[in-house]
Amino acid sequence: MSTDTAEQHGAHRLHDWQIELIERTDRPGTRTHGDRTTGVNAGETDVTIRQEGGRTWLYKVWESDRRAGRFHLYAPATGRVHRITPRQAALLRAVHWDRPAPDEVRSGPPASSVDPWDDREIEELAALIMPFDGDGWQFPDLPPDARLEQPRVRVLMLNPTEQCNIRCTYCYYGGAYPGTRPHQTASPAADMVKAAIDLFVTGEERLEPAQRAVYFFGGEPLLAFDQLKQAVLSLEERKREVGSNPENLIVQVNSNGMLLTPEIVEFLVEHDIYLNISIDGPNHDRYRIDRRGKGTHDRVRERTDWLAEYRPEYFASRVAVICVLSAPLDEASLYRYFSEWPTALRALAWDFDLLLPGGEESYPDLRQMFAEQRRVWDLFVAAHRLPYDARERSGRYRFAFSHGFLHRSFHRALNQPTREGGPRLGHLLGVQLVPGNEYLVLGSDGTLYSSYEYQSPDFAVGHTDRGVDPLAGVEQLGMFRDAVQAGSCRTCWAAPMCTVTVPEAPFRASDPAGTVREKVTAKRARCMSERENLEQGLRARADIEDAYGAQALRGHREDWARQAQGGSRVDHFNA
Repeated sequence: MSTDTAEQHGAHRLHDWQIELIERTDRPGTRTHGDRTTGVNAGETDVTIRQEGGRTWLYKVWESDRRAGRFHLYAPATGRVHRITPRQAALLRAVHWDRPAPDEVRSGPPASSVDPWDDREIEELAALIMPFDGDGWQFPDLPPDARLEQPRVRVLMLNPTEQCNIRCTYCYYGGAYPGTRPHQTASPAADMVKAAIDLFVTGEERLEPAQRAVYFFGGEPLLAFDQLKQAVLSLEERKREVGSNPENLIVQVNSNGMLLTPEIVEFLVEHDIYLNISIDGPNHDRYRIDRRGKGTHDRVRERTDWLAEYRPEYFASRVAVICVLSAPLDEASLYRYFSEWPTALRALAWDFDLLLPGGEESYPDLRQMFAEQRRVWDLFVAAHRLPYDARERSGRYRFAFSHGFLHRSFHRALNQPTREGGPRLGHLLGVQLVPGNEYLVLGSDGTLYSSYEYQSPDFAVGHTDRGVDPLAGVEQLGMFRDAVQAGSCRTCWAAPMCTVTVPEAPFRASDPAGTVREKVTAKRARCMSERENLEQGLRARADIEDAYGAQALRGHREDWARQAQGGSRVDHFNA
Protein backbone atom coordinates (compact mmCIF):
# COMPACT_ATOMS: atom_id res chain seq x y z
CA MET A 1 0.00 0.00 0.00
CA SER A 2 1.42 3.38 -0.93
CA THR A 3 1.68 6.11 1.67
CA ASP A 4 -1.00 8.22 0.00
CA THR A 5 -3.45 5.32 -0.16
CA ALA A 6 -2.77 4.41 3.48
CA GLU A 7 -3.46 7.95 4.65
CA GLN A 8 -6.72 8.03 2.72
CA HIS A 9 -7.77 4.94 4.65
CA GLY A 10 -7.01 6.63 7.98
CA ALA A 11 -3.83 4.70 8.88
CA HIS A 12 -0.53 6.56 8.65
CA ARG A 13 2.12 4.21 7.25
CA LEU A 14 5.79 4.18 6.38
CA HIS A 15 6.89 5.57 3.03
CA ASP A 16 7.69 3.14 0.23
CA TRP A 17 11.37 4.14 0.26
CA GLN A 18 11.56 3.43 4.01
CA ILE A 19 10.02 0.00 3.52
CA GLU A 20 12.52 -0.74 0.73
CA LEU A 21 15.41 0.39 2.94
CA ILE A 22 14.24 -1.87 5.78
CA GLU A 23 13.94 -4.77 3.31
CA ARG A 24 17.56 -4.26 2.19
CA THR A 25 19.11 -3.81 5.63
CA ASP A 26 17.03 -6.04 7.92
CA ARG A 27 17.27 -9.45 6.30
CA PRO A 28 18.94 -12.79 7.01
CA GLY A 29 22.11 -13.91 5.28
CA THR A 30 21.08 -15.98 2.25
CA ARG A 31 22.73 -18.22 -0.34
CA THR A 32 21.10 -19.09 -3.63
CA HIS A 33 21.65 -22.39 -5.46
CA GLY A 34 19.69 -22.34 -8.69
CA ASP A 35 16.04 -22.02 -7.74
CA ARG A 36 16.77 -22.80 -4.08
CA THR A 37 17.69 -20.38 -1.31
CA THR A 38 18.89 -21.04 2.24
CA GLY A 39 19.09 -18.43 4.96
CA VAL A 40 20.63 -17.83 8.36
CA ASN A 41 19.27 -15.25 10.83
CA ALA A 42 21.48 -12.57 12.35
CA GLY A 43 23.51 -13.99 15.22
CA GLU A 44 22.90 -17.63 14.26
CA THR A 45 25.02 -20.17 12.37
CA ASP A 46 22.49 -22.82 11.36
CA VAL A 47 20.25 -22.78 8.33
CA THR A 48 16.68 -22.05 9.49
CA ILE A 49 15.18 -20.81 6.21
CA ARG A 50 14.73 -22.75 2.97
CA GLN A 51 12.86 -21.54 -0.06
CA GLU A 52 12.31 -23.64 -3.15
CA GLY A 53 9.54 -24.45 -5.56
CA GLY A 54 7.52 -21.48 -4.32
CA ARG A 55 7.47 -22.87 -0.77
CA THR A 56 9.10 -21.57 2.41
CA TRP A 57 10.46 -23.85 5.11
CA LEU A 58 11.02 -22.23 8.53
CA TYR A 59 12.34 -24.29 11.45
CA LYS A 60 14.84 -24.51 14.28
CA VAL A 61 17.06 -27.57 14.91
CA TRP A 62 19.30 -28.23 17.87
CA GLU A 63 21.25 -30.94 19.63
CA SER A 64 20.78 -30.99 23.38
CA ASP A 65 23.87 -29.81 25.24
CA ARG A 66 22.58 -31.60 28.34
CA ARG A 67 21.77 -34.97 26.73
CA ALA A 68 24.25 -35.54 23.91
CA GLY A 69 22.98 -37.19 20.76
CA ARG A 70 19.39 -36.02 21.17
CA PHE A 71 18.18 -33.77 18.39
CA HIS A 72 14.98 -31.77 18.26
CA LEU A 73 13.08 -29.81 15.65
CA TYR A 74 10.78 -26.86 16.29
CA ALA A 75 8.21 -26.33 13.55
CA PRO A 76 6.79 -22.80 13.92
CA ALA A 77 4.02 -23.40 11.37
CA THR A 78 2.47 -25.87 13.84
CA GLY A 79 4.01 -24.77 17.16
CA ARG A 80 5.19 -28.34 17.79
CA VAL A 81 8.55 -29.77 18.91
CA HIS A 82 9.67 -33.14 17.47
CA ARG A 83 12.46 -35.57 18.29
CA ILE A 84 14.50 -36.18 15.12
CA THR A 85 17.47 -38.32 14.19
CA PRO A 86 21.04 -37.03 13.75
CA ARG A 87 20.69 -37.69 10.04
CA GLN A 88 17.55 -35.56 9.82
CA ALA A 89 19.30 -32.80 11.75
CA ALA A 90 22.22 -32.94 9.32
CA LEU A 91 19.84 -32.65 6.39
CA LEU A 92 18.07 -29.60 7.81
CA ARG A 93 21.31 -27.84 8.65
CA ALA A 94 22.84 -28.47 5.25
CA VAL A 95 23.24 -25.61 2.83
CA HIS A 96 22.69 -27.88 -0.21
CA TRP A 97 20.01 -30.50 -0.75
CA ASP A 98 21.12 -31.58 -4.19
CA ARG A 99 24.14 -33.65 -3.20
CA PRO A 100 25.16 -36.09 -0.44
CA ALA A 101 25.31 -34.93 3.14
CA PRO A 102 27.84 -32.09 3.39
CA ASP A 103 30.89 -31.91 5.58
CA GLU A 104 29.95 -28.52 7.01
CA VAL A 105 27.36 -29.87 9.47
CA ARG A 106 27.94 -27.91 12.66
CA SER A 107 27.52 -30.77 15.15
CA GLY A 108 26.40 -34.36 15.14
CA PRO A 109 27.65 -37.06 12.79
CA PRO A 110 27.53 -36.16 9.09
CA ALA A 111 25.74 -38.50 6.74
CA SER A 112 27.92 -40.83 4.70
CA SER A 113 29.06 -39.47 1.37
CA VAL A 114 27.94 -42.75 -0.28
CA ASP A 115 24.49 -42.54 1.29
CA PRO A 116 22.76 -39.61 -0.41
CA TRP A 117 19.51 -38.10 0.72
CA ASP A 118 16.40 -39.01 -1.18
CA ASP A 119 13.02 -37.43 -1.78
CA ARG A 120 11.33 -39.69 0.78
CA GLU A 121 13.46 -38.28 3.61
CA ILE A 122 12.76 -34.73 2.55
CA GLU A 123 9.03 -35.36 2.40
CA GLU A 124 9.10 -36.91 5.89
CA LEU A 125 10.61 -33.71 7.19
CA ALA A 126 8.14 -31.64 5.20
CA ALA A 127 5.31 -33.45 7.00
CA LEU A 128 6.77 -32.26 10.32
CA ILE A 129 7.71 -28.73 9.27
CA MET A 130 4.72 -28.04 7.02
CA PRO A 131 6.35 -25.61 4.58
CA PHE A 132 3.88 -23.13 3.18
CA ASP A 133 3.31 -21.36 -0.13
CA GLY A 134 4.81 -17.91 -0.46
CA ASP A 135 7.96 -16.18 0.72
CA GLY A 136 7.28 -15.77 4.44
CA TRP A 137 4.86 -15.08 7.26
CA GLN A 138 1.77 -13.01 6.58
CA PHE A 139 1.16 -10.75 9.56
CA PRO A 140 -2.33 -9.35 10.15
CA ASP A 141 -2.97 -5.95 8.67
CA LEU A 142 -4.99 -3.16 10.21
CA PRO A 143 -8.57 -2.79 9.02
CA PRO A 144 -8.93 0.38 6.89
CA ASP A 145 -11.43 1.80 9.38
CA ALA A 146 -9.59 0.77 12.55
CA ARG A 147 -10.18 3.15 15.44
CA LEU A 148 -9.82 2.98 19.19
CA GLU A 149 -13.10 4.42 20.43
CA GLN A 150 -13.06 3.13 24.00
CA PRO A 151 -9.71 2.29 25.64
CA ARG A 152 -9.58 -0.68 27.98
CA VAL A 153 -6.63 0.44 30.09
CA ARG A 154 -5.12 -2.31 32.21
CA VAL A 155 -1.91 -0.55 33.26
CA LEU A 156 -1.61 3.12 34.20
CA MET A 157 1.84 4.50 34.90
CA LEU A 158 2.13 7.74 36.86
CA ASN A 159 5.33 9.74 37.33
CA PRO A 160 4.82 12.02 40.37
CA THR A 161 8.06 13.70 39.33
CA GLU A 162 10.59 13.32 36.55
CA GLN A 163 13.34 14.36 38.93
CA CYS A 164 15.69 11.75 40.40
CA ASN A 165 18.17 11.77 43.26
CA ILE A 166 20.65 9.53 41.39
CA ARG A 167 21.94 9.25 37.82
CA CYS A 168 21.97 5.63 36.66
CA THR A 169 24.00 5.52 33.47
CA TYR A 170 21.69 2.95 31.87
CA CYS A 171 18.54 4.94 32.65
CA TYR A 172 16.14 5.62 29.79
CA TYR A 173 16.13 9.25 30.92
CA GLY A 174 19.87 9.75 31.33
CA GLY A 175 20.74 10.53 27.72
CA ALA A 176 21.90 7.01 26.81
CA TYR A 177 19.09 6.29 24.36
CA PRO A 178 17.80 8.36 21.44
CA GLY A 179 14.20 9.52 21.50
CA THR A 180 13.76 9.54 25.28
CA ARG A 181 13.24 12.46 27.65
CA PRO A 182 16.11 13.84 29.77
CA HIS A 183 16.22 14.19 33.54
CA GLN A 184 14.11 17.17 34.56
CA THR A 185 12.20 18.48 37.56
CA ALA A 186 8.74 18.56 36.02
CA SER A 187 5.67 16.99 37.67
CA PRO A 188 2.11 16.61 36.36
CA ALA A 189 -0.51 18.87 37.92
CA ALA A 190 -3.02 17.29 40.30
CA ASP A 191 -5.91 17.72 37.87
CA MET A 192 -3.92 15.87 35.19
CA VAL A 193 -3.31 12.97 37.53
CA LYS A 194 -6.98 12.84 38.45
CA ALA A 195 -8.00 12.91 34.78
CA ALA A 196 -5.68 9.98 34.03
CA ILE A 197 -7.11 8.05 36.97
CA ASP A 198 -10.64 8.77 35.73
CA LEU A 199 -9.69 7.19 32.38
CA PHE A 200 -8.37 4.16 34.21
CA VAL A 201 -11.20 3.57 36.71
CA THR A 202 -14.35 3.44 34.61
CA GLY A 203 -16.51 0.96 36.52
CA GLU A 204 -17.01 -1.15 33.40
CA GLU A 205 -17.71 -4.75 34.34
CA ARG A 206 -15.68 -6.11 31.43
CA LEU A 207 -12.52 -4.68 33.02
CA GLU A 208 -13.08 -6.07 36.49
CA PRO A 209 -11.84 -9.68 35.94
CA ALA A 210 -8.55 -8.58 34.37
CA GLN A 211 -5.32 -8.13 36.31
CA ARG A 212 -4.84 -4.37 36.47
CA ALA A 213 -2.19 -2.12 37.95
CA VAL A 214 -1.23 1.45 38.75
CA TYR A 215 2.54 1.90 38.79
CA PHE A 216 4.42 4.87 40.20
CA PHE A 217 7.75 5.53 38.51
CA GLY A 218 9.70 8.71 37.89
CA GLY A 219 12.39 9.89 38.28
CA GLU A 220 12.31 8.78 41.84
CA PRO A 221 8.66 8.82 42.96
CA LEU A 222 9.50 9.24 46.65
CA LEU A 223 11.00 12.66 45.86
CA ALA A 224 7.39 13.70 45.30
CA PHE A 225 5.78 11.73 48.10
CA ASP A 226 3.04 14.31 48.67
CA GLN A 227 1.98 14.05 45.01
CA LEU A 228 2.15 10.25 45.17
CA LYS A 229 -0.01 10.25 48.30
CA GLN A 230 -2.59 12.53 46.68
CA ALA A 231 -2.70 10.31 43.59
CA VAL A 232 -3.40 7.22 45.72
CA LEU A 233 -6.19 9.04 47.56
CA SER A 234 -7.64 10.20 44.22
CA LEU A 235 -7.58 6.61 42.98
CA GLU A 236 -9.48 5.41 46.04
CA GLU A 237 -11.97 8.26 45.74
CA ARG A 238 -12.59 7.47 42.09
CA LYS A 239 -13.24 3.81 42.92
CA ARG A 240 -15.87 4.90 45.43
CA GLU A 241 -17.48 7.30 42.94
CA VAL A 242 -18.08 4.63 40.31
CA GLY A 243 -18.68 1.77 42.75
CA SER A 244 -15.67 -0.17 41.53
CA ASN A 245 -13.61 -2.37 43.81
CA PRO A 246 -11.56 -4.70 41.58
CA GLU A 247 -10.00 -7.45 43.70
CA ASN A 248 -7.06 -7.90 41.37
CA LEU A 249 -5.97 -4.25 41.13
CA ILE A 250 -2.49 -3.66 42.50
CA VAL A 251 -0.76 -0.37 43.21
CA GLN A 252 3.02 -0.46 43.08
CA VAL A 253 5.87 1.98 43.63
CA ASN A 254 9.27 1.48 41.95
CA SER A 255 12.00 3.17 43.94
CA ASN A 256 15.73 3.18 44.59
CA GLY A 257 14.77 3.01 48.28
CA MET A 258 17.17 5.67 49.49
CA LEU A 259 14.39 8.03 50.68
CA LEU A 260 12.34 5.54 52.70
CA THR A 261 11.16 6.89 56.06
CA PRO A 262 8.70 5.64 58.70
CA GLU A 263 6.08 8.12 57.43
CA ILE A 264 6.34 6.87 53.86
CA VAL A 265 6.35 3.20 54.87
CA GLU A 266 3.28 3.61 57.09
CA PHE A 267 1.36 5.09 54.16
CA LEU A 268 2.40 2.20 51.89
CA VAL A 269 1.33 -0.32 54.52
CA GLU A 270 -1.98 1.41 55.24
CA HIS A 271 -2.95 1.48 51.55
CA ASP A 272 -1.60 -1.98 50.72
CA ILE A 273 0.89 -0.69 48.16
CA TYR A 274 3.55 -2.95 46.71
CA LEU A 275 7.12 -1.66 46.64
CA ASN A 276 9.97 -2.58 44.28
CA ILE A 277 13.47 -1.63 45.44
CA SER A 278 16.23 -1.55 42.81
CA ILE A 279 19.61 -2.97 43.78
CA ASP A 280 21.95 -4.46 41.18
CA GLY A 281 24.15 -6.66 43.34
CA PRO A 282 27.83 -6.86 42.31
CA ASN A 283 27.36 -4.39 39.42
CA HIS A 284 25.39 -1.82 41.41
CA ASP A 285 28.04 0.87 41.81
CA ARG A 286 29.20 0.45 38.22
CA TYR A 287 25.98 2.03 36.88
CA ARG A 288 23.77 3.24 39.75
CA ILE A 289 25.66 6.37 40.73
CA ASP A 290 24.70 9.70 42.22
CA ARG A 291 25.20 13.15 40.72
CA ARG A 292 28.79 13.23 41.94
CA GLY A 293 29.58 9.92 40.26
CA LYS A 294 29.67 8.04 43.58
CA GLY A 295 28.14 4.60 44.03
CA THR A 296 24.84 4.26 45.87
CA HIS A 297 24.94 0.58 46.83
CA ASP A 298 25.58 0.98 50.57
CA ARG A 299 22.81 3.57 50.98
CA VAL A 300 20.25 1.45 49.14
CA ARG A 301 21.18 -1.69 51.03
CA GLU A 302 21.04 0.08 54.40
CA ARG A 303 17.48 1.32 53.75
CA THR A 304 16.40 -2.12 52.51
CA ASP A 305 17.78 -3.79 55.64
CA TRP A 306 16.06 -1.15 57.77
CA LEU A 307 12.70 -1.73 56.09
CA ALA A 308 12.92 -5.50 56.59
CA GLU A 309 13.46 -4.94 60.32
CA TYR A 310 10.97 -2.09 60.69
CA ARG A 311 8.05 -3.80 58.93
CA PRO A 312 8.92 -7.50 58.52
CA GLU A 313 5.41 -8.68 57.57
CA TYR A 314 5.01 -5.95 54.97
CA PHE A 315 8.49 -6.67 53.61
CA ALA A 316 7.73 -10.37 53.19
CA SER A 317 4.35 -9.87 51.55
CA ARG A 318 4.65 -6.68 49.49
CA VAL A 319 8.31 -5.84 48.79
CA ALA A 320 10.32 -7.15 45.82
CA VAL A 321 14.00 -6.67 45.10
CA ILE A 322 14.61 -5.90 41.44
CA CYS A 323 17.96 -6.13 39.70
CA VAL A 324 19.04 -4.96 36.27
CA LEU A 325 21.28 -7.48 34.54
CA SER A 326 24.12 -5.59 32.94
CA ALA A 327 27.56 -6.24 31.49
CA PRO A 328 29.85 -7.71 32.61
CA LEU A 329 27.33 -10.32 33.74
CA ASP A 330 28.53 -12.92 36.23
CA GLU A 331 25.62 -15.10 37.31
CA ALA A 332 27.62 -17.02 39.94
CA SER A 333 28.51 -13.78 41.70
CA LEU A 334 24.94 -12.57 41.37
CA TYR A 335 23.61 -15.76 42.94
CA ARG A 336 26.07 -15.53 45.84
CA TYR A 337 25.14 -11.89 46.41
CA PHE A 338 21.41 -12.45 46.76
CA SER A 339 21.46 -15.91 48.35
CA GLU A 340 23.94 -14.75 51.03
CA TRP A 341 22.07 -11.53 51.84
CA PRO A 342 19.58 -12.43 54.61
CA THR A 343 17.31 -9.47 53.84
CA ALA A 344 16.92 -10.47 50.18
CA LEU A 345 15.88 -13.96 51.25
CA ARG A 346 13.03 -12.43 53.26
CA ALA A 347 11.59 -10.38 50.37
CA LEU A 348 8.38 -11.29 48.59
CA ALA A 349 10.16 -11.76 45.26
CA TRP A 350 13.25 -11.15 43.18
CA ASP A 351 13.07 -9.80 39.65
CA PHE A 352 16.19 -9.86 37.46
CA ASP A 353 15.93 -8.51 33.95
CA LEU A 354 18.19 -7.47 31.14
CA LEU A 355 18.91 -3.91 30.13
CA LEU A 356 22.03 -3.18 28.14
CA PRO A 357 23.68 -0.06 29.59
CA GLY A 358 25.12 2.75 27.53
CA GLY A 359 22.83 2.61 24.50
CA GLU A 360 23.13 0.68 21.27
CA GLU A 361 26.93 0.61 21.27
CA SER A 362 26.86 -1.91 24.14
CA TYR A 363 25.30 -4.70 22.06
CA PRO A 364 28.63 -6.51 21.49
CA ASP A 365 28.25 -7.56 25.15
CA LEU A 366 25.41 -9.85 24.05
CA ARG A 367 27.60 -12.89 23.45
CA GLN A 368 29.14 -12.82 26.91
CA MET A 369 25.72 -12.28 28.44
CA PHE A 370 24.21 -15.18 26.49
CA ALA A 371 26.85 -17.52 27.92
CA GLU A 372 26.02 -16.39 31.45
CA GLN A 373 22.29 -16.68 30.81
CA ARG A 374 22.77 -20.30 29.77
CA ARG A 375 24.10 -21.06 33.22
CA VAL A 376 20.79 -19.82 34.62
CA TRP A 377 18.91 -22.08 32.20
CA ASP A 378 20.99 -25.04 33.43
CA LEU A 379 19.98 -24.28 37.03
CA PHE A 380 16.36 -24.05 35.97
CA VAL A 381 16.35 -27.36 34.10
CA ALA A 382 18.21 -29.23 36.85
CA ALA A 383 15.70 -28.02 39.46
CA HIS A 384 12.98 -30.09 37.77
CA ARG A 385 14.41 -33.26 39.23
CA LEU A 386 12.64 -32.13 42.41
CA PRO A 387 8.91 -32.57 43.01
CA TYR A 388 6.87 -29.41 42.41
CA ASP A 389 6.57 -28.34 46.08
CA ALA A 390 10.26 -28.92 46.79
CA ARG A 391 11.22 -27.11 43.62
CA GLU A 392 9.17 -24.06 44.61
CA ARG A 393 11.12 -23.90 47.90
CA SER A 394 14.51 -24.31 46.23
CA GLY A 395 16.71 -21.22 46.38
CA ARG A 396 18.42 -22.07 43.10
CA TYR A 397 15.10 -22.48 41.35
CA ARG A 398 13.85 -19.20 42.80
CA PHE A 399 16.99 -17.48 41.55
CA ALA A 400 16.67 -18.94 38.04
CA PHE A 401 12.95 -18.31 37.64
CA SER A 402 13.33 -14.74 38.88
CA HIS A 403 15.05 -13.88 35.59
CA GLY A 404 12.50 -12.16 33.39
CA PHE A 405 14.08 -13.33 30.14
CA LEU A 406 13.77 -16.94 31.35
CA HIS A 407 10.20 -17.14 32.54
CA ARG A 408 8.84 -15.09 29.62
CA SER A 409 10.52 -17.17 26.93
CA PHE A 410 9.99 -20.50 28.68
CA HIS A 411 6.26 -19.94 29.01
CA ARG A 412 6.08 -18.89 25.37
CA ALA A 413 7.95 -22.02 24.30
CA LEU A 414 5.85 -24.29 26.50
CA ASN A 415 2.37 -22.84 26.13
CA GLN A 416 2.12 -21.46 22.63
CA PRO A 417 -1.05 -22.65 20.91
CA THR A 418 -0.66 -25.27 18.21
CA ARG A 419 -1.43 -24.22 14.65
CA GLU A 420 -2.53 -26.08 11.53
CA GLY A 421 0.24 -24.71 9.35
CA GLY A 422 0.20 -22.00 6.73
CA PRO A 423 1.85 -18.58 6.59
CA ARG A 424 -0.89 -16.49 8.18
CA LEU A 425 -0.33 -15.44 11.80
CA GLY A 426 -3.15 -14.15 13.96
CA HIS A 427 -1.01 -11.72 15.93
CA LEU A 428 1.73 -9.17 15.31
CA LEU A 429 4.75 -10.35 17.33
CA GLY A 430 4.34 -9.32 20.97
CA VAL A 431 1.46 -6.91 20.35
CA GLN A 432 -1.71 -7.75 22.28
CA LEU A 433 -3.72 -4.56 21.92
CA VAL A 434 -3.58 -1.29 20.04
CA PRO A 435 -1.12 1.16 21.70
CA GLY A 436 -3.03 3.44 24.04
CA ASN A 437 -5.47 0.66 24.88
CA GLU A 438 -3.79 -1.61 27.39
CA TYR A 439 -1.04 0.66 28.67
CA LEU A 440 -0.99 4.40 29.38
CA VAL A 441 1.81 6.59 30.74
CA LEU A 442 1.11 10.09 32.05
CA GLY A 443 3.69 12.72 31.13
CA SER A 444 4.42 15.81 33.19
CA ASP A 445 2.48 18.08 30.81
CA GLY A 446 -0.61 15.86 30.70
CA THR A 447 0.37 14.03 27.51
CA LEU A 448 -0.58 10.36 27.47
CA TYR A 449 1.99 7.96 26.01
CA SER A 450 1.88 4.33 24.92
CA SER A 451 5.47 3.66 26.02
CA TYR A 452 7.27 4.12 29.32
CA GLU A 453 10.69 4.15 27.67
CA TYR A 454 9.85 6.52 24.82
CA GLN A 455 7.92 9.46 26.25
CA SER A 456 8.27 11.39 23.02
CA PRO A 457 5.79 12.82 20.47
CA ASP A 458 6.13 9.65 18.39
CA PHE A 459 4.44 7.70 21.19
CA ALA A 460 1.83 10.24 22.27
CA VAL A 461 -1.71 8.81 22.24
CA GLY A 462 -3.69 11.66 23.75
CA HIS A 463 -3.89 14.19 26.55
CA THR A 464 -5.68 14.32 29.88
CA ASP A 465 -7.81 17.26 28.72
CA ARG A 466 -9.27 15.29 25.80
CA GLY A 467 -8.63 11.61 26.52
CA VAL A 468 -7.10 9.01 24.22
CA ASP A 469 -6.85 9.88 20.53
CA PRO A 470 -8.74 7.08 18.72
CA LEU A 471 -6.25 7.05 15.82
CA ALA A 472 -2.86 7.72 17.46
CA GLY A 473 -2.19 4.16 18.60
CA VAL A 474 -3.53 2.75 15.34
CA GLU A 475 -1.01 4.88 13.43
CA GLN A 476 1.85 3.68 15.67
CA LEU A 477 0.80 0.10 15.11
CA GLY A 478 0.47 0.59 11.37
CA MET A 479 4.07 1.77 11.05
CA PHE A 480 5.29 -1.05 13.28
CA ARG A 481 3.40 -3.54 11.13
CA ASP A 482 4.97 -2.14 7.95
CA ALA A 483 8.47 -2.51 9.42
CA VAL A 484 7.82 -6.04 10.64
CA GLN A 485 6.36 -7.15 7.32
CA ALA A 486 9.32 -5.62 5.44
CA GLY A 487 12.15 -7.03 7.56
CA SER A 488 13.62 -10.31 8.75
CA CYS A 489 10.57 -11.11 10.90
CA ARG A 490 8.88 -12.54 7.79
CA THR A 491 11.30 -15.47 7.67
CA CYS A 492 12.17 -15.83 11.36
CA TRP A 493 11.40 -19.15 13.05
CA ALA A 494 10.72 -17.31 16.32
CA ALA A 495 8.00 -14.99 14.98
CA PRO A 496 5.00 -16.94 16.39
CA MET A 497 6.47 -16.70 19.92
CA CYS A 498 8.19 -13.31 19.65
CA THR A 499 7.66 -10.67 22.36
CA VAL A 500 9.05 -7.67 20.44
CA THR A 501 6.57 -4.80 20.64
CA VAL A 502 6.05 -1.37 19.12
CA PRO A 503 8.58 0.57 21.28
CA GLU A 504 11.32 -1.91 20.36
CA ALA A 505 11.00 -1.24 16.63
CA PRO A 506 9.91 2.42 16.68
CA PHE A 507 10.06 3.22 12.96
CA ARG A 508 8.29 6.41 11.96
CA ALA A 509 7.26 8.01 8.68
CA SER A 510 9.29 11.06 9.77
CA ASP A 511 12.56 9.07 10.00
CA PRO A 512 15.32 10.04 7.55
CA ALA A 513 17.41 7.29 5.98
CA GLY A 514 20.16 7.45 8.61
CA THR A 515 17.65 7.02 11.43
CA VAL A 516 16.03 4.08 9.67
CA ARG A 517 19.42 2.35 9.44
CA GLU A 518 20.15 3.04 13.12
CA LYS A 519 16.80 1.58 14.12
CA VAL A 520 17.39 -1.50 11.97
CA THR A 521 20.74 -2.03 13.72
CA ALA A 522 19.08 -1.79 17.13
CA LYS A 523 16.20 -4.06 16.11
CA ARG A 524 18.51 -6.77 14.75
CA ALA A 525 20.34 -6.87 18.06
CA ARG A 526 17.02 -7.09 19.91
CA CYS A 527 16.05 -9.93 17.58
CA MET A 528 19.29 -11.76 18.36
CA SER A 529 18.44 -11.59 22.06
CA GLU A 530 14.86 -12.72 21.50
CA ARG A 531 15.88 -15.72 19.39
CA GLU A 532 18.50 -16.72 21.95
CA ASN A 533 15.95 -16.63 24.76
CA LEU A 534 13.31 -18.53 22.81
CA GLU A 535 15.80 -21.16 21.66
CA GLN A 536 16.84 -21.71 25.28
CA GLY A 537 13.17 -21.94 26.24
CA LEU A 538 12.62 -24.65 23.61
CA ARG A 539 15.76 -26.49 24.70
CA ALA A 540 14.71 -26.37 28.34
CA ARG A 541 11.22 -27.65 27.52
CA ALA A 542 12.58 -30.62 25.56
CA ASP A 543 15.33 -31.46 28.08
CA ILE A 544 12.99 -31.32 31.09
CA GLU A 545 10.50 -33.63 29.41
CA ASP A 546 13.23 -36.02 28.23
CA ALA A 547 14.92 -36.20 31.62
CA TYR A 548 12.06 -35.90 34.10
CA GLY A 549 8.87 -36.68 32.18
CA ALA A 550 5.86 -34.63 31.12
CA GLN A 551 4.64 -34.36 34.72
CA ALA A 552 7.59 -32.07 35.52
CA LEU A 553 6.02 -29.43 33.24
CA ARG A 554 2.51 -29.71 34.65
CA GLY A 555 2.94 -26.94 37.23
CA HIS A 556 4.06 -24.47 34.58
CA ARG A 557 1.07 -25.26 32.39
CA GLU A 558 -1.30 -24.80 35.32
CA ASP A 559 0.31 -21.46 36.22
CA TRP A 560 -0.15 -20.28 32.64
CA ALA A 561 -3.80 -21.37 32.63
CA ARG A 562 -4.48 -19.44 35.84
CA GLN A 563 -2.89 -16.30 34.39
CA ALA A 564 -4.91 -16.63 31.20
CA GLN A 565 -8.15 -16.86 33.18
CA GLY A 566 -7.40 -13.52 34.84
CA GLY A 567 -6.56 -11.77 31.59
CA SER A 568 -8.69 -9.62 29.33
CA ARG A 569 -8.00 -10.51 25.72
CA VAL A 570 -9.73 -8.90 22.79
CA ASP A 571 -9.07 -8.99 19.09
CA HIS A 572 -5.59 -7.57 18.55
CA PHE A 573 -6.55 -4.92 16.02
CA ASN A 574 -10.31 -4.46 16.32
CA ALA A 575 -10.05 -3.21 19.88
